[in-house]
Amino acid sequence: MPKTNFDILWIILSSGLVFFMQAGFLCLESGLTRTKNSINVAIKNITDFGIATLVFYSIGFGLMFGATYNGWIGKDMFFPDFSKTSPETSVFFLFQLMFCGTAATIVSGAVAERMKFGAYIIVTTIISSLIYPIFGHWVWGRDLQDWNQFTGWLAHLGFMDFAGSTAVHSVGGWVGLSAMILIGNRTGKYGKDGSVRKITGHNLPLAMLGTLILWFGWIGFNGGSTLAFTSEVPKIIVNTMFAASGGMASSLIYGWIRLKYAEATLPLNGTLAGLVAITAPCNAVNSIESLLIGLVAGILMFEAGVILDKLKLDDAVGAIPVHLVSGIWGTLAVGFFGDLSILGTGLDRSTQILIQLLGVVSCAILSFGVSYPLLFIIHRFYSLRVSPQNEYQGLNYTEHRATTELIDLFLEMEYQKQTGDLSQDLSIEPFTEVGQIAERYNLVLDKIRTNIKEKETLAVELEHNLSLLQSDLSTARKIQSGIISQEDKLTGDLEITVRYLPLTEVGGDFFDIMELRPGLTRVFLADATGHGVQAALLTMAIKAIYESLKRGIYSVTEILYHLNNEFLHTFKNLNQFFTCIVVDIDTNMNLIRYSSAGHVPQYLIQDKDIHSLEKTGRIMGVIPNTKYTSNEIQFTQDSKVILFTDGLFEQWNSQKEEFGEERVEAIIGNLKGIPIGEGIDQILKKLDEFLDGSPKQDDISVLGISRKTKK
Repeated sequence: MPKTNFDILWIILSSGLVFFMQAGFLCLESGLTRTKNSINVAIKNITDFGIATLVFYSIGFGLMFGATYNGWIGKDMFFPDFSKTSPETSVFFLFQLMFCGTAATIVSGAVAERMKFGAYIIVTTIISSLIYPIFGHWVWGRDLQDWNQFTGWLAHLGFMDFAGSTAVHSVGGWVGLSAMILIGNRTGKYGKDGSVRKITGHNLPLAMLGTLILWFGWIGFNGGSTLAFTSEVPKIIVNTMFAASGGMASSLIYGWIRLKYAEATLPLNGTLAGLVAITAPCNAVNSIESLLIGLVAGILMFEAGVILDKLKLDDAVGAIPVHLVSGIWGTLAVGFFGDLSILGTGLDRSTQILIQLLGVVSCAILSFGVSYPLLFIIHRFYSLRVSPQNEYQGLNYTEHRATTELIDLFLEMEYQKQTGDLSQDLSIEPFTEVGQIAERYNLVLDKIRTNIKEKETLAVELEHNLSLLQSDLSTARKIQSGIISQEDKLTGDLEITVRYLPLTEVGGDFFDIMELRPGLTRVFLADATGHGVQAALLTMAIKAIYESLKRGIYSVTEILYHLNNEFLHTFKNLNQFFTCIVVDIDTNMNLIRYSSAGHVPQYLIQDKDIHSLEKTGRIMGVIPNTKYTSNEIQFTQDSKVILFTDGLFEQWNSQKEEFGEERVEAIIGNLKGIPIGEGIDQILKKLDEFLDGSPKQDDISVLGISRKTKK
């Protein structure tokens, strides 16, 4: 306890340093939150200290330092009149008040961006009036008439917490955890798939400034806990610096290794973790041990944050890893590293560790065990959390009606976004940066309005042109329908099933069936690239050339050769391509002879086998004078040929899965013994089931060829 006026001055200065830490917490927490909540966080940090002062003065100080009731609670010194007490008692109250305010403000960061302001005042009151004073009595309670006489039961057992790793920081951490669990996570923080969305603070330089202020204030936090300016003070302050630097270094390096980049908040929280950890053992360890304690604290802080995300517990600023986890580690470090002669408890090393562990558990039982039930009951009658709408808008405005020029600008823009009403200009605040932004935005709005009027005029014209286009498309569809017969055919000894399904009014597939002479039928199938009007025009070009060739005495290879050359000569500027296949079916000789220009494999079902009609040359429209080869296959009485365009299998369902060639081949392989028309309808039915309502993406043409059914 202070014995001289200089001791009193040192405690006053230390109290000022600890009070300055409130500014550090304000900068840190408001910097690590989003702009729309930064004012709310700042107001909480100011308000909690004022509330803590009133509550600790009226109730807390008496519970903590009043005459003890069996080492559990103080029972007097409520509303003390310090004008009638010694200056030592007054300055002692002042220093302890700063610690109480620190414990209360820790909760602010953990529940930032979603707890009501009124609920936070309730939490601050519970900590300041009940939890912190009672645990403080267990650890630091003493007879104010005999400063050296500790009264708390944990202190009697030998529990040591020099400046409050547990008594201050873990208390705030446990209460923050209970409140955090009750009110839930910020909207959008965790995805349904377990993904974690990183919500970046609006002003990281401000948060870094807050960390430096806290680091500076910790000189008074730990150094002032001697309660006198003794020779131990320099050592305590130096140990504090070493641990803070160790926590910063280990968290940065370890996190860099784990994340593969230097995450911006690691030096901040790593430094604070080291400071919290050294708070309990700073008077009883040497420099190397201080550095080691900080190094371990930085790593524990990082891993604790990872665990919280796995558990989907949203700590807005990392208060739980920094204050709770590091506070526990620092308290246990007293037993692991503390000089037993300095501790003066008379315990051996293992017993000291067990007593430190007992203190940690006791703090958890009291802090979490009291705060969670109390807040749970309160939450049943008065919601601790803001509404989703208020959270979306931000607590600055919804809780405090606190706006800035920028927020006002955003509100007006949000109204325009929600209503779509762009008829009014934004309000302009002259001679400000925001006003200049609004002025430029209004110029953009004016341009948009002009464009909208022009587009409305164009829309009327477009609607008129569209009606003309629809009429033209209808005519084109009728023309194409006349060119491409969609009815089943009987040609010679063959039955031919036709299924033609254009994607739009007109399609890019073309086929022709012609009996060259009795017993010899030629089938031509082409697939132009794309679909719609462009592809339909291309098929007309293909048809025109094919019509000029098909009545000539050409083999299947010769007709492809001439078709390719004529197409390139006539339409060389189109830069368009197409695939096709020509199949001659000779029912007299029971042969199929075909040639395929890059067309997808077609199929022949024969007996129990399925044969693939592979391509025999490159696609049309690429290189002139391209030579094509042909293949021959037996065409028995029970043979069936299925010809189709790639639109049959190049169809995708809502799961981005393709119908695919393999699926088509498997279905065709099961059509043995089934009439060809029925088989093709089965294929198309399977495709519809596969798409399950998803729209088709390409034209589909399917031709099925078999011998006539004998009566």
